[in-house]
Amino acid sequence: MSIKIRGKGKNKLKLEFEDEGFSLVNLLRQKLWDSGAEIDKAEYRKDHTYLDNISLLVETKDSDPVDEVIKAAEEIKSEAEDLAEQVKDF
Repeated sequence: MSIKIRGKGKNKLKLEFEDEGFSLVNLLRQKLWDSGAEIDKAEYRKDHTYLDNISLLVETKDSDPVDEVIKAAEEIKSEAEDLAEQVKDF
């Protein structure tokens, strides 16, 4: 997976995920909304089903959107590690 910054402002960030499906980007979007941070917008889009990469747009009220994406990604990583620990006991 490759991620490119397509736009960045004080309270706005647009990322492009290359060769990535909806699952991870949707999970990241949901974690941003669930974080309790002052998220104004967290949405993704893919203009063409087969040709385009997925873009994630994050807008915040006061916080740095890069920091919010990092926090959400770290939470996803922690949850995945917890799941892996539980599954390996099966």
